[in-house]
Amino acid sequence: MDKLSLIELKKLAKEKKIKQYYILKQAELVALLTMDELPIKYKLEKMTIKELRTVAKDRGLRGFWGLSKEKLTELLFPSHDKKQDHSQTSEHGDPQNEDPNKVLVEITENSLEQRLNNMRLHE
Repeated sequence: MDKLSLIELKKLAKEKKIKQYYILKQAELVALLTMDELPIKYKLEKMTIKELRTVAKDRGLRGFWGLSKEKLTELLFPSHDKKQDHSQTSEHGDPQNEDPNKVLVEITENSLEQRLNNMRLHE
């Protein structure tokens, strides 16, 4: 595997449906391609929204049909090393400048996320 060119390694990675293989370095590609089993991160990236919905349905979850692939993945497989985003804590915008429709969308999304988190806690 070490003797393959970068182009050949990328071709193999593409065949294995490894996401973003084209930005990986040669050593990283060799490491991934020689593993017996891909890390969970790569398995999750390969799952389709249909497969994720099947997992959610099998787990007895409800209200997940409108979620994006990213949100559904986070709901089903919460990351343990989740870093908190404090980027907006120091920003205090003027309410007069806010679009009320955008605020409503954010409130609705947050409400849905909270309900899904509550469902996860009561499993």
